[in-house]
Amino acid sequence: MSEQVGVVLIFAGLLLLLAGLFSLVGRGISTLLGRGSPRRLLRPLALLAGGLLLGAAPFVWQEIHMAIVGFGPRETVVDGRVAVNLTGWDRDDYGLLAERPEIGILEMANPDVTDATLEPLEAMPGLIELTLNDSGLTDAGLVRLARLEALEVLRIARTQITAQGLTAFLESPPPRLRSLDVSGNAIPTSILRRWKNAAPQGQQRRYVN
Repeated sequence: MSEQVGVVLIFAGLLLLLAGLFSLVGRGISTLLGRGSPRRLLRPLALLAGGLLLGAAPFVWQEIHMAIVGFGPRETVVDGRVAVNLTGWDRDDYGLLAERPEIGILEMANPDVTDATLEPLEAMPGLIELTLNDSGLTDAGLVRLARLEALEVLRIARTQITAQGLTAFLESPPPRLRSLDVSGNAIPTSILRRWKNAAPQGQQRRYVN
């Protein structure tokens, strides 16, 4: 539900509530004075109920949506950042990530994670730590990862990347990248040492191979 639709529903609900309230007061007084049947109160009561339901709909929808989009116990907060651990997740649809651009730390070391799975990550401006060990990541996925401007820590051990792909990635890596784990990929240490030695002044880089 869009924000605009939610505002319209809340406003419409308030109008119905006001209409029902004024009608209830008027007909209630008339009924108390013996000028009408109590059944005349049904309509204003229905307006009140309708207004409550309509006005509450956006909030109920939000709660349901968050219950679906949320990752339950797999989601925590670490140093003020949203951290999600999907390693061993029992679902095969990672599309929910597209609804969570605020994620700062993400772990999904699963074999079914592919290069295409990484697309939602490009819309996470605060993603600083990413773990993709034992995934189906290839050199094509490294091209996507190079676009993660805030990324500082990357773990891609035992994936399908090649020395050529990593070399291209490290020629223009995420500007803040300082920690890299590529163990189990048969990457020549010279590639990683060259990246480490090219660190800007004041930045310390480390790698695991």
